[in-house]
Amino acid sequence: MKRIVVSLVFISLGLAACQSVGSTSGSSSPVSISSPTENSPVYISALCTLMGQDARSDVPQSRPVIVMWGWSAASMEQVQDYIGAAVVQVAFDGKDLPGQLQHDIPYDPTSKVYRAVWMAGVGIPSPGLHVITYSLEFNREIFDGSDYYGPGTKNNKLSDRCEIDVK
Repeated sequence: MKRIVVSLVFISLGLAACQSVGSTSGSSSPVSISSPTENSPVYISALCTLMGQDARSDVPQSRPVIVMWGWSAASMEQVQDYIGAAVVQVAFDGKDLPGQLQHDIPYDPTSKVYRAVWMAGVGIPSPGLHVITYSLEFNREIFDGSDYYGPGTKNNKLSDRCEIDVK
């Protein structure tokens, strides 16, 4: 489980750099990497609490939302192995989101891992609370360079539930 969190943290750091999102926690402040425009999308991780983030984020009205998730491993082959073994379900308000694998699978020399990232646009959500669910299971055992995942391991399933509050 420790490696899962570490892998997901690396992905989260990359996802957090994509866009600013307000946190509803009084102790956290919004991350602002760029100056968002009225029409620029808000990127939301489907792995919020798995990444140590708040379960709920504020999203400005009239902004498109893109849900992101991913995986990292020590080698390109291990990421490809994950792609072949993972059964991922991401939903927005109960509706399945088919993710699009982004570009290639780049190597991050800082964290020394290869990262695969998927994105799914949900359009401009109506004002109010919306729920993103994430579920990951494996159809066979895999190794990410540090830990084993899949049937018969301690890391067979992951899930998360995140909320966005459109205001």
